[in-house]
Amino acid sequence: MRSRSYLMILLGCLGLVCLAWLMWAMRHTPPPSLPVMVLVMLMAIGLAVVPWAVLVSARLADEEARALHLRGAFVAACTVTAGIWISLVVIRRESHLQTATAIVSVLAAGAVLLVGGVALPWLFLMARTLTRERAARIRAEERSEMAAHLHDSVLQSLTLIQKRSAQQEVRRLARSTERDLRSWLYGTKTDDPDDFAMAVTATAATIEDTFAITVEVVTVGTCRVDERTSAVVGAIREALTNAARHSGADKVSVYAEVVDIEMLVLIRDRGRGFTRKDTTSAHHRGIADSIEHRVRQYGGVAAIRSTPGEGTEVELRMIVAH
Repeated sequence: MRSRSYLMILLGCLGLVCLAWLMWAMRHTPPPSLPVMVLVMLMAIGLAVVPWAVLVSARLADEEARALHLRGAFVAACTVTAGIWISLVVIRRESHLQTATAIVSVLAAGAVLLVGGVALPWLFLMARTLTRERAARIRAEERSEMAAHLHDSVLQSLTLIQKRSAQQEVRRLARSTERDLRSWLYGTKTDDPDDFAMAVTATAATIEDTFAITVEVVTVGTCRVDERTSAVVGAIREALTNAARHSGADKVSVYAEVVDIEMLVLIRDRGRGFTRKDTTSAHHRGIADSIEHRVRQYGGVAAIRSTPGEGTEVELRMIVAH
């Protein structure tokens, strides 16, 4: 599409050069026969106007713009037809008047086509763009003011409810409401299951709703979900589940980064931690089976570091397919 635009611009510039050369030739060289002159003028004007009109048409997709182009082309065609018919049929005896009428009619047609097919549509585009930008700026300012007001009132109240309430159901409801409100305020999309960053966010939301803990998620970059990234999402879910069930921490952080072809995920909590020999027990088998094995079978790396009394960190690395 871009190469086609460049070609149209090149042709339009070439047409303008040809039109300028034609104007110079009409003043400094003997004129050819009238049919040849009309044909050359039509070719030069067409080459100077049509490429720019095509570029405009590529930007205008609504019915109003199409009607504008059709009216301009129709008026130009009628002007050309009438001028040539008058010059070649009606004014047959006056050769000078016949030539002048033909030239004026062709130039008038070119001017009408330039105005109706290029200038007016471009003005329409500029006016529409300015109007949309102004409306978008007003909406953004209103949204920003609303976000600031809600952040200072509703979101802080929901956060206070989560910290002060002793009932898990109340904390879960407050956290879910806060998450939905933040997503709406800041335009965060969460409805694409094939996007890795959204899948991580959705997994964290599920853990929050299930275990009534806070999961803070930070994502940098994203990619499409395939078998390997799906394994990483599953390992994240298992790591968050273990932290919610066994760490005793009320907050877990997740950092997920996708840069070029490499993915890095860190899951941290400041809970009670464990020693490596604890993973042989039945309720810690998820570390070996659902985290390490799940990631390693797709060529990834899983490193788990934990210190009793200081918390646990799970590091996941995976090569992303492109």
